Amino acid sequence: MIDQILNTLISLHNPDGGWGASQGRRSNTEATSLALAALKAVDVPSANDRILRGAIWLTEHQNADGGWRLNDAATAGSWTTALAIIALSTFPEHQKRMLDAARWLLSQEGSKPGILAKLILWVTGKTNINQLNNDLVGWSWVPNSFSWVEPTSYALTALKKVKTSLTENNLSERIHEGEAMIYDRMCKGGGWNYGNSKVLDYALWPYPDITAVALIALQDRAGEAANQQSLQALRKIAEEVNSGLASSWAAICLNLYGQATDTWQRRLEKNFRATGFLGETKTLALALIALNRNANPFRI
Repeated sequence: MIDQILNTLISLHNPDGGWGASQGRRSNTEATSLALAALKAVDVPSANDRILRGAIWLTEHQNADGGWRLNDAATAGSWTTALAIIALSTFPEHQKRMLDAARWLLSQEGSKPGILAKLILWVTGKTNINQLNNDLVGWSWVPNSFSWVEPTSYALTALKKVKTSLTENNLSERIHEGEAMIYDRMCKGGGWNYGNSKVLDYALWPYPDITAVALIALQDRAGEAANQQSLQALRKIAEEVNSGLASSWAAICLNLYGQATDTWQRRLEKNFRATGFLGETKTLALALIALNRNANPFRI
């Protein structure tokens, strides 16, 4: 099964060296980073040329300020910078690029709720829309926008992977605040939604992929009660979703926490036989990482 997924992922490789969201789509940083990380983790000689070309695509698309834009249609750096760092973390020759990117991440901060949020509060008579600590700032999808759990989780994972090579004064502070932001937004009973745990007195439900990504970012705090509660929530909600993406993230996360992943791997194999993951690069790459028992590129 790994060979079939590997061959499918390789077949999606674009002539320019990168990967797009699916067959024939423009190469972008997210798809290329995940595909590169997956191929490097599997480490088979037949993929060496694809790995080299993928790394070249990433290095050629890094902005002068250290960040990575999503694709050639964009100009500003984005959340995908964190994924590029993770993908290149096993390439010693690209350490300077990774550190430049990490410094760019450290310069980015999500914004706090603005005038629209204040207007909604005034109209509804509420004191708080989403019942989160607005003083805790993480990372956003694009610069100068609201902090979300998913990009904050990617940023934390990337920064923790390279932190021993960084000397920036704000490194520990940003990591601590990012962690605090994620914990602050945990849903009741464990797990995470995209941005908030509650909106206008309504409790939001956790999603398996976001929960897994958040737990991956917090893997070095595995003993925390919130982590253990959210691991239980992850196993429950992932079972309720027939999704290759959700099963992949769940398996990757549980592997990092030292838990058995056989159930999720079997679900992935069944899902791939039935759907081929719809030919989506992201899911194929994550499934390859989840099924691989050797290296996990998301390990801190």
